[in-house]
Amino acid sequence: MNLLRAREEARSIIDVDYERLYSLGKRAILFDLDNTLGGRRPAQLAPEITALLDKLTKMRFHVGILTNRRIGTNDPVIVDLAAKYPLRCRASKPRKKGFLGILAQIGIPPKQAVMIGDRLFTDILGANRLGIYSIRIKP
Repeated sequence: MNLLRAREEARSIIDVDYERLYSLGKRAILFDLDNTLGGRRPAQLAPEITALLDKLTKMRFHVGILTNRRIGTNDPVIVDLAAKYPLRCRASKPRKKGFLGILAQIGIPPKQAVMIGDRLFTDILGANRLGIYSIRIKP
């Protein structure tokens, strides 16, 4: 397997077939923040994104956010997301520690997780190294 090749690609997180992922035994969806859930350092998330995150929770997915951002406590988007979902800032992707830490927090093994992100050298490489199903959002 090419560690820099995502298992799937999508135009946006809205276009991902989450029902199919659930039928494949996936139980956790990990999202990158910048350029995946929103634009670069979004001031707030679009209503359709927050609705999707709520829908995934209702589908019984565990949702987590994994970002390499250094800023955390004074960012309203991060504060809002962290109030509802496990969130790791300074995740040091593609290193394994951030991925494994959030999966331990959620209680899901890597083979039951999906990582959705835009960057090959952080999101996709990090996920693939651990056997996490990877989906790249094309910028």
